[in-house]
Amino acid sequence: MLTSLQQWIIQLIEWLQELPGGPWAGLGAPFLEAIFPFLPLVLIISANAATYGFLLGTLLSWVGSLLGTILVFAAVRYVFRKPMTRWLERHKQGVYWLERINHMSPISLGFLYSLPFIPVSLITYLLALIQMPLRTFIMAAGFGKLLVVLIFSVIGDQWEEFIQSPLRLSILGLLLFVLWAISRGLEELLKRRAFKKRNEQLKRERDAKRQTTLRS
Repeated sequence: MLTSLQQWIIQLIEWLQELPGGPWAGLGAPFLEAIFPFLPLVLIISANAATYGFLLGTLLSWVGSLLGTILVFAAVRYVFRKPMTRWLERHKQGVYWLERINHMSPISLGFLYSLPFIPVSLITYLLALIQMPLRTFIMAAGFGKLLVVLIFSVIGDQWEEFIQSPLRLSILGLLLFVLWAISRGLEELLKRRAFKKRNEQLKRERDAKRQTTLRS
């Protein structure tokens, strides 16, 4: 199994090296992933580091992913706002996440972007719809994406050591599990906060109606 995985990674690195444009291809791959989120960002980051080295690979992955995310944010905010609003009204998952991110700080949003198991593309759409300032969005997304790019660039730069060392593979598996657990825990925390804020809002509305009824 490890031999097959090693061969597959080598083929992926060779494929990246053969793409026209050199480092521009390494920049374009994470850029496209931000637009088409079904592409495997973790593999793209790791392959960039394995192909171009840790420093250049990290820079290409981070800049490409951030530029693509900014493009998506601007497109939703200034071009596709109406159809995305209609889409949001028909999908409970969009409302689910909108209630959770509506009152988050830029630091919390940045941490959200650093978790590979969170639907960050959906979060980008929602932040564009709630009119988050572009500068604040760039800071939050840039910080979060830098964290995830650094983690998987280290793995990509040392992929041979990870493949050959059961201990490192175990550590990698543990890291992915911890990130998944943090993602699920954060979702639950945001869910409780959203429900609490909704209940407080409903209580204020009931109190206001009660006062209006008493006055009349």
